Amino acid sequence: MRLGDVLELRRGFDLPKSKREKGGVPVYSSSGTSGYHSVSAVDGPCLVTGRYGTIGQVFYSEKPCWP
Repeated sequence: MRLGDVLELRRGFDLPKSKREKGGVPVYSSSGTSGYHSVSAVDGPCLVTGRYGTIGQVFYSEKPCWP
């Protein structure tokens, strides 16, 4: 079975700290939760892993989040 048949791999969404609005939606970076925002970019579930530096670390959110 091919990985692409089981899940979709996508790059995360840019969201600088200066653009974040107060809220309870976790914002994930390649090193885990980096803050919170008022709206989500994905509904979840969501797996987040780094492209460099933190390769091998994986973070999971069952709820809506901003990866």
